[in-house]
Amino acid sequence: MYFPEMEISGLSNSRDTALMQQLINASLPEVDIRDAGTAMRFGTAYLSAKAKKKYRLTGSKRMQKRPIGILVEALRKVGAQIEYVGDEGFPPLNITGGRLKGGTIKMDASVSSQFISALMMLGPGMLQPLHIKLSGTLVSTPYWQLTGHIMRSLGFKVLWEGGEIWIENEVPKLTKNISVEPDWTAASYWYLQSLLAQKAEVFLTGFKEHSLQGDAFVSDLFEPLGVQSLGMGTGFRLRVKPVLPKTIEVNLVHNPDLAQSLAVAYAAKNIRAKITGLQSLKIKETDRLHALKKELEKTGAQIEIGPDFLGVKKGIEKVEGLCFDTYEDHRMAMCLAPLALLGSIQIKNPEVVNKSYPTFWADLEKVGFHIYRESNET
Repeated sequence: MYFPEMEISGLSNSRDTALMQQLINASLPEVDIRDAGTAMRFGTAYLSAKAKKKYRLTGSKRMQKRPIGILVEALRKVGAQIEYVGDEGFPPLNITGGRLKGGTIKMDASVSSQFISALMMLGPGMLQPLHIKLSGTLVSTPYWQLTGHIMRSLGFKVLWEGGEIWIENEVPKLTKNISVEPDWTAASYWYLQSLLAQKAEVFLTGFKEHSLQGDAFVSDLFEPLGVQSLGMGTGFRLRVKPVLPKTIEVNLVHNPDLAQSLAVAYAAKNIRAKITGLQSLKIKETDRLHALKKELEKTGAQIEIGPDFLGVKKGIEKVEGLCFDTYEDHRMAMCLAPLALLGSIQIKNPEVVNKSYPTFWADLEKVGFHIYRESNET
């Protein structure tokens, strides 16, 4: 396959991006992607198609407990040579690269959209066209569809209808330059801050009004709470006119990374709420359902969790002086930090934000947060 150099602008300076670049340029037989779930999933696919190369792909202790069996099984069906080093279905992996055969396969879509995206991106380089039949409850659908849209924009032939995807085994000459838009999931923390500040005007630059990112849905989720998103040229301006419903129920099966920001918002505003579609949160950087329950209940809130839902039964009573754990999860740190608008708090291991948003604390300081660093705590 021929892939000329392309100019990619707008790349994040996050640790996850750096680890993905490290994997793509890997020259050593062992690649450690630490806690980067995207790099583990995309990397498993990428290395399996890297001709006549042998690799061991590993990660952090938590990464070695995050399931990858669905992707490995699908890759094996199209000819990949992948072996588990330890427990069946989990990293680390021994991978021998080679050209994959393609064909028709069935794939469980109920765990992670990244499994689907990883396989889709290999399709054009296979010996035969790739036909993926998705089964189970589809989660985070907008994200594998985003993969398809980007592939199409580059000239690849990708079609999908319902739960089936077709990819032609043709590789166009890639000459386009790509601009990466900002992360809508990261924007959710600014929606939360605007809500808790009561009076705020925040401008989010670079965000598109008609983004294909699934988490652009955050604007619709915060609108019933009174956070208005006003498109203005190169981004969005957030304004707050509090509208607080007594009860609310939302399904985030396609947007699970927004659950933490939304749970904190409902608890802070004492809204009885139920968030469903959260079955994938247990296998993220931490068990996010358990972590949210434990940390929010420190505030006097009452939280109910189940296999795929989180309920807010009673809101936050007090945050002043509380110390919150982050569980080595960047999103736990960023969703809890806005509670500082309700009283002084501590966040343990604040450096976890480097995974996706390294300038998070600096950006908070720019808008008036007073941040003190002592013994690795903020």
